[in-house]
Amino acid sequence: MKPPAGERAAIALLARLLRAAPPGHGVELGIGDDAAVLRAGAERWVWTIDACIEGVHFDLRYLDLVDVGYRSLMAAASDLAAMGAAPIGALAELGLPKAATPRAVRAIGRGQALAAKAIGCPVIGGNLSRSTEISVVTTVIGRAKRPLLRRGARAGDDLYLVGEVGLAAFGLELLRRQRRVQSASERSAIAAWRRPLARIRDGLGLARSAHAAIDVSDGLAGDAEHVARASGVRLVLEASALEALLGSAMTRAMRHRGLDPLGLALAGGEDYALLIAARRAPKRSTRIGRVERGRGVVIEHADGTRARWTGGGFDHLR
Repeated sequence: MKPPAGERAAIALLARLLRAAPPGHGVELGIGDDAAVLRAGAERWVWTIDACIEGVHFDLRYLDLVDVGYRSLMAAASDLAAMGAAPIGALAELGLPKAATPRAVRAIGRGQALAAKAIGCPVIGGNLSRSTEISVVTTVIGRAKRPLLRRGARAGDDLYLVGEVGLAAFGLELLRRQRRVQSASERSAIAAWRRPLARIRDGLGLARSAHAAIDVSDGLAGDAEHVARASGVRLVLEASALEALLGSAMTRAMRHRGLDPLGLALAGGEDYALLIAARRAPKRSTRIGRVERGRGVVIEHADGTRARWTGGGFDHLR
């Protein structure tokens, strides 16, 4: 049987099949956003799941098992940040190969515990099973009075970014090339990939002012496409603002390694920054573009020229 043509097509296929069944009692939002939303009295429960699988999401040549445990929880919790939800707790399914040692389990658990403490999201249970490779599948649930969705961006909004983009991709590229780290910028890029942060505190501050948000896990431009499609608008990303956000030291470090800073900012993933559409700037944010009438995502350069983004984002099935 021929597989679906990419992750987006696979999700659409599954959505058509699963939406055929009537939604359960209390389900307010199902497939199509960063997380599902369930009604619980005056509050909403926000429920999400994320996988961290050896050979797909990480390579043990470039990080240790403490990092794996840490990243697995932060990646899942980042979806809560994008929806302005406060974490309640997490469940983790740990898959281990036969050769796994108690030391390996301890290291993964230590990483999970460090991440849990950093964002106030305790791991409250889970499952352990045999696997051909190390995998950590994390389910996280949070609460919010008004979850922030992808579909609320409006023409006239500005686009803001909380956090940085391009650093994690740069750090991973340095590790893949096995280059000796030469600067503070390179060290911070490697740390950005190994130990990302789910921006829970920033997400909680968005509920009153933001119209839409998404966490940047699969690349800024690709994730911007999700917002544009859900909201029925065009997102304009300003190249000069993104380059300024990276800073001169980081752009020099990237160029020194023969890499394009703008390309890393647009297409690099796993930064877990928050992309926000709003009329006024959220705290700790940087303006990087605007929302217009139209469709899709365009990159606007300093001279006013534009290029439509056609690169998509990271695709697990490609």
